[in-house]
Amino acid sequence: MGVRNYGREGHMLEERMIELVKNHLEISISQDISDFENVDCHVYSESTADGYDVYVCTNDIRQPSICEDVYYYDNDLADRFQDQIRWGDRTFYIDDSIYEDCYFDDTLIEMFAENVEDIIENEELDITLEEIEYLKEEYEIEDEEAGNAKVV
Repeated sequence: MGVRNYGREGHMLEERMIELVKNHLEISISQDISDFENVDCHVYSESTADGYDVYVCTNDIRQPSICEDVYYYDNDLADRFQDQIRWGDRTFYIDDSIYEDCYFDDTLIEMFAENVEDIIENEELDITLEEIEYLKEEYEIEDEEAGNAKVV
């Protein structure tokens, strides 16, 4: 087992799952402010005129929709991030404190689990046979040949 892909107990490291799901979904996430204007979707915080923090998830930084893009609480941002991926966004700027506070890594790991069968079958990913076998066992995925043999 490679140290890069597995922890001591033989589990695939979360960093590797995140790398695989991002590559599979062809998404990139930047926390570098210099990328702010060069992405499909922006997730950041702003202060209101009277000093409250609000959270913004928008495709249009010049004219965010107050009704659709601005949140008083940050707990819906990870769900909105998933929606943005479903709607076709591929590049994201996510403020680093929001990324940590809203558990975006956990969201990506959930997305990995939702897409694990497609990830295993994605021949363009840099995934080893050892990783494929581990994932098939961990997620109880049967080989297509075995599945077809059982169907009568």
